[in-house]
Amino acid sequence: MTIIVTGADGYVGWPAMLRLAVKYPDEKIIGIDNEAKKLWSQEIGIWSAIPTYSMEKRIDTFERVFGQNNIIYRKFDLRNRRKLLDLFIQTEPHSIVHLAAQPSGPYSMLDAEHSISTQMNNIGSTLSLLHSIKDVIPDAHLIELTGMALYGLEIPEFYMELTTAGFYGFPEIDAIDWYHLSKVFDSNNLRFGQLVYNLSITDFRIGIVHGTHTEEISKNEKLATSFYFDFWFGTLLNRFCAQASVDYPLTVYGKGGQTRAYISLDDAVEMLSYAIERKAECQYNVINAYVDCASVREIAEMIQQAGKNLGMDIAIMTVPNPRMEIEECYTPEDTGLTSIGFQPKDTIDSNLETILIDLARVKERIKAKKDKFLPRILRDKAKITK
Repeated sequence: MTIIVTGADGYVGWPAMLRLAVKYPDEKIIGIDNEAKKLWSQEIGIWSAIPTYSMEKRIDTFERVFGQNNIIYRKFDLRNRRKLLDLFIQTEPHSIVHLAAQPSGPYSMLDAEHSISTQMNNIGSTLSLLHSIKDVIPDAHLIELTGMALYGLEIPEFYMELTTAGFYGFPEIDAIDWYHLSKVFDSNNLRFGQLVYNLSITDFRIGIVHGTHTEEISKNEKLATSFYFDFWFGTLLNRFCAQASVDYPLTVYGKGGQTRAYISLDDAVEMLSYAIERKAECQYNVINAYVDCASVREIAEMIQQAGKNLGMDIAIMTVPNPRMEIEECYTPEDTGLTSIGFQPKDTIDSNLETILIDLARVKERIKAKKDKFLPRILRDKAKITK
């Protein structure tokens, strides 16, 4: 029995592999990654705050710490259909957890070449998976993470209903960058692929993931996953915590009223492992995957308070918003995770001090790249507010 994880070398991908390997010790967990993130990081001049080891060393450490040898890693691009088909034929996976993507909105907006490469990578990888599943393993369960900023802010769960005109009732497209637009196309392609090929697909519209480790990673530092903190690849809460760790004011965009959904790294990987056993037979199932909602300014103030509890004095500054987004709150539907019986473990509040403590150990690495928190054009316009 086999489970495949794409994007296996990523922030969520590697912890997901560990969780699945531990939870399903009799299954082979095969990770796939083209390792393009290393090239993107070199291009921008960034690195992970927490040092990561080679995949070979991580797998060796996993085998030694957990006494299991059910993780396998393959380096190749999902758009290589021949390799993907061969892998499916050889291993016959019953589930594929699809996490592979160029995940950065700002990176996708750098110029024409970056927007094109982002969409070719992301859309092409998902289409390759859909067609390969149909050709070899049509009964398999495809689980993908898209995002909660795909169509704007009010996002439906479960099934996309037909309108009276016979067209699919997707909400108005309101993506804020070429990356998020690629995930809009992903969701459309997933739905269409399910329709024409009668596949089983779960689309988790995931909130912003935060945290430095999971239960498995905490067993040994050589199992660490990446933690990016820069303007291009660092997610908001993680980036704020990195800024706080080196006495850099938290960079609130605009008014800070942008409300977003959040889920911890540990809860995210547990949710994925939970979904393996809850296949939506021949359906396209959409679930909003988050635990908390908070505005950007509320997140900054929560980190400020968590830092105060640890003896830190954290400032906040306002930065002109570089994104085309609505600076006000929203309330997404939240029945999905509870409807499948998933019980989250973490909240933003319960996770913040742990993140700050973990980052204090690597503050020199963060300090060395603090010029990557903001592009110069935004740094020159920033104002300390409190």
